Amino acid sequence: MVRGILMFLVMAAGALAGCSGFSKNQQPATDPNVFPTNYRSALVAFLRQSLTNRSDFRGVMLSEPALKPVGPSQHYIVCVQFNPQSAIKTQAAVYLAGQMTQFIDAAPDQCAGAAYQQFKELEAAAPPATLPTDLSDPRGTH
Repeated sequence: MVRGILMFLVMAAGALAGCSGFSKNQQPATDPNVFPTNYRSALVAFLRQSLTNRSDFRGVMLSEPALKPVGPSQHYIVCVQFNPQSAIKTQAAVYLAGQMTQFIDAAPDQCAGAAYQQFKELEAAAPPATLPTDLSDPRGTH
């Protein structure tokens, strides 16, 4: 009797183990550290929605994507430097599986030694200057 129960449990465990991991519809795991090929355009789209002042679009510098520590693991990050009038502010765009997932204040070790270059695409995406409030007057005066 004990032998029969033991045999049943072994067979049931084997059957359950066989069902758990071999599905035909299972997708292969996505590599979390795929290089973000569209990082510049993704940052332009994100910052265009986030920045509020036209002057925020000028003088921005960014680095190439690099694998850096983010919490307990490594991810591609792009360091972004803004040059407000008081002090340089550095933030990091964090990428997971090639897509930007976070925009955070950069830790000192994340952007140390980053080679920055001008972010001309962002300057070109700056919103237009304020339009006159009375659009019926072509000179913009009242």
